[in-house]
Amino acid sequence: MAKGPCEKFLRDLSAYVDGTLSPKRWEQVSYHLAGCSGCNAEVQAISDVCSKLSTCRSSQTPESLAARLESIAGEHAATPLYMTPGEGGLPSQRRRRVQLACQSGVALIAVMVSAVVIAVLVAPSPLKVADPVKAAREQYSRSLTAISVNEAVGAMLLANERGADFGASESYLPLTSETESLPITRELAANLLRRAADADYSLTGTQRVWVSDGEGRYRTADVRTTKKAGYGAHLEVLDVRGNLFGSAFLPEIGTRPVEAPWGWEYVRSGTTEQVAGRNAVRIQANAEGLPVAKWWVDAATGVMLWAERYDALGRVNLAVGYKQLSLDEASFTTDDGVQLIALQPASPSDEQTWCLGLATCPREVGGMTLVAYSSSDQTDPPSMNLVYSDGYHTAVVGWTAGVLGDDALTLTERSTDMAVDVWQSGDAVLSVACDCAPAVMQEIAAALPERKAHHQSIGEKIAGGLARLTRVG
Repeated sequence: MAKGPCEKFLRDLSAYVDGTLSPKRWEQVSYHLAGCSGCNAEVQAISDVCSKLSTCRSSQTPESLAARLESIAGEHAATPLYMTPGEGGLPSQRRRRVQLACQSGVALIAVMVSAVVIAVLVAPSPLKVADPVKAAREQYSRSLTAISVNEAVGAMLLANERGADFGASESYLPLTSETESLPITRELAANLLRRAADADYSLTGTQRVWVSDGEGRYRTADVRTTKKAGYGAHLEVLDVRGNLFGSAFLPEIGTRPVEAPWGWEYVRSGTTEQVAGRNAVRIQANAEGLPVAKWWVDAATGVMLWAERYDALGRVNLAVGYKQLSLDEASFTTDDGVQLIALQPASPSDEQTWCLGLATCPREVGGMTLVAYSSSDQTDPPSMNLVYSDGYHTAVVGWTAGVLGDDALTLTERSTDMAVDVWQSGDAVLSVACDCAPAVMQEIAAALPERKAHHQSIGEKIAGGLARLTRVG
C-alpha cells in the first residue's frame, strides 16, 4: 500500500465506496485515486466485499435489526440477543408465540367459565313430589289390597282416595256372639289365622266394607269378588248407586305371613257360628279385657268370612264380611280390570340388588316383617315401596327422589284408618303409612334415614347442568 500521502486517505476509502463522504472530501479522494494505483486497488477490494454482503443481505438476511438478531440467535434460544435487563424489549417470534399461547389459554379459561356458568343456570331443579300424603295413602291401599286376606278393604280405601261416591255414612251393628269362648294359645290362634290366609279356593261373592269416620258412623261400599284358585282375584268396587266405580285384577303373589301379636289374649268359639249362611269358627284377640279383633273363618275351608277391628275403647273401627258367597269354579277375564299394583315377594336372601334409593331396605320395622316390594327406576322420579305386615297390621314405606313443596321438612296426617308421616331426607322424600299406633310409627321412622333438608351443592348443579346440555346437544 502507498506510504506518505496515502495514509491521510486510507480511513476515507470505505466511506468513499459507501458514498457517504462530503462533496469536497469526495473530490479530494477521487483526485488522489486517479494517480495512486495502490489506493485504487484498495477501493476495488472494498467494493467487492460490499457487493457480496449486499447480495447475501437481499437473499438471506432479514431486513430489520431485530430480525437479524433473531436469525443469529436461532428460534430455540432461551432469550433473544437484543434483550437487555429491564422492562420492555423488542418483539421476537418466541415472544409472539408466548403471547399467542397466553391469549389461547385465556380464551380457553373464558370458554370453560362460561360453560360452568351456563351449566349452573340450566341445572334442573329437583322434582317436587306432588301431594305426598295422598300418594302414601294410595300406595298403602294398593298394598293392603294385594297382601291382605281382606282384599276388599284395600280396594274400597283406594276407591275412596280416588273420589268414589259412597253416599252418606251409615251405622254398623257388630256381629253378636252367643256361644261361649274357649282360651287358646297364641300359637294356635296364629295357625288358625294362617290357615285363612293360605286358603286358596275358587269363589264368587259380594263383600261389604265399613270404615269408621271417627264420629260413630261408617263409610261403606260393596265389593264384588271373584277368585280363581292359583290364579288371583278380580275385585269390582260399586258406588252408592250400585254402579261400577273401578275394578282391579290382583295376581296371587303368595306372600301373606300371619303372626298373632304378642301381649294379647286369644279365645275361640266353643261351637260354630253362622256367617253368610256358612258354619264359622270365631277367633278373638283381647287386650286388657277389651276386644282388639275378631275373625270368623269358614269351618270347612278356612276362608275368611268376616272380620272386625276395634279401637282402644273397644269400638269397631273397621269391618268387612261376605253378604253373599258361593264356593264354585269361578272364571273371569282380566281385560276389564286394571292391575293396580305389581308387588314382588321379598326374598329372604341378604342380597338386596332390588333395593332402590335406600342404602339398605330393612327386613323388619315396628315388629313387622318385609313381605313385598315394588320399585321403578324407569319413571321420573324413581320410587321404591316396601310393604311390611304381621298379618294384622300393615305398613308401607315409600322412597321417592325429589323434594317436598314449600321447603317443608315434614308432613303428618292422622285418620281413623291409617296414619301417614312424610319427611325430607336429603335428595329424597320418605313416607310411612300404617294402621298402627303412634309409638309403632316412631319405631318405623327410627329404622329409616333421618330427616334432613335438601341441599344441592355447586358440583351437583354443574354436573346436572352439563348432563342436561349433553342431552339437549
